[in-house]
Amino acid sequence: MGQEVTLRIGHDPVRVDLPVPADVAEPRYTPGVADKRAEIARSLAEPIGAPPLRELARGRRDAAIVINDITRPYPGGLMVEEIARVLNECGLADSQIRLIVAYGHHRPNTAGELASIYGEEVVRRFPIVHHDAQDPAGLTDLGRTAGGVEVVVNSAFAQADLKILTGCIAPHQFAGFSGGRKSVLPGIAGLETLKRHHSFPIRPEKISLGVLEGNRFHEEAIAAARIAKVDFIVNAVETPQRELVRCVSGDLEAAFYAGAEVSRQIWTVPIPQTPDIVIVSPGGYPRDFDLHQSQKALGCAEMVCPPGGGIILCARCPDGAGKPGALLRQAGSPDELIAAFLRQGFQPNGNGKAYMLARAAKRFHIALAGSTISQQEAREMFMDGYGTVEEALAVMLERYGPDARILVIPNASEIIPAVER
Repeated sequence: MGQEVTLRIGHDPVRVDLPVPADVAEPRYTPGVADKRAEIARSLAEPIGAPPLRELARGRRDAAIVINDITRPYPGGLMVEEIARVLNECGLADSQIRLIVAYGHHRPNTAGELASIYGEEVVRRFPIVHHDAQDPAGLTDLGRTAGGVEVVVNSAFAQADLKILTGCIAPHQFAGFSGGRKSVLPGIAGLETLKRHHSFPIRPEKISLGVLEGNRFHEEAIAAARIAKVDFIVNAVETPQRELVRCVSGDLEAAFYAGAEVSRQIWTVPIPQTPDIVIVSPGGYPRDFDLHQSQKALGCAEMVCPPGGGIILCARCPDGAGKPGALLRQAGSPDELIAAFLRQGFQPNGNGKAYMLARAAKRFHIALAGSTISQQEAREMFMDGYGTVEEALAVMLERYGPDARILVIPNASEIIPAVER
């Protein structure tokens, strides 16, 4: 007896007919707030560990608000509008409020792409700084963390009188959770800072979804954001349906940790048994925007799939395989890429993601399904390519047998799998 599941692949919900029963790992349903704008306004007036934004903003000459790029969906438009409302009331004109797009080392976004998240009015209303991690003229050196990371950040942020971070707190495979301090490092950091922070030994060796304690990647980012003198954060905690559960505002650490606990309750999912085959979707666009972003779903699968098991990655990747894909196609084997990353550390050529993909390809049988990436290109990247999930699963069942245990994870980029051993 089969089973039907629905996965988001690109912009579309895709119904998948499984020939055999499967476990489905989904977060528990958590209702969102009735009024997102009201919740954001409440959080600004009732911050955690810091004075209300209105008090902080009085007498400031200007402000910088760090915002996400299109790969990090969140209610950013409403956040900017509500923050600006308070800042306007405290005497700051729109021209004195800069929005800084935290690209890290992602590609710049077009005005149209930013408008799709923030709304055309926000994009027109405020001056926007497009952070460039490789432009020394736009960077300021603020010193070093105790761990030896040089804190070089966007100059517009460093020079601002009031420094505000916005973002979304969700499980993250290196940082434990996104949001908060990540808007500074890696969001608006210089390339050399990124290299140090994203290389071993700071980079976690294991997938660290939900792990904060003892996570040096997280700890160094906190230290860097403190050196950058962040005044206030405004972060969302959302459900897989993009419903806002809570907005946390205030102190860089206190508000972040409060939001992380709310996120942990939503996204931690018990896994009843070890599967032979794992079917994962990043959660649709923009989480499967390209292979770089889609890899995060593989990270979740790695936490539950035994070595030698099968993973089907269901990702549209309209922006293609990008820099990591080029490195994978040029390599003679996964081992070659793994050795290169261990030797060179993080580089802006996509070698960090290429390393993660190569490491997974070495340990598991990986199939890419429902993607704009061609089957030939998938094979050149040490994966099999299939037009549909059903086609990929049929081949996997031939490999692992008709009684293979199957686990489906529809929102795998952010799930914290709790395997019941």
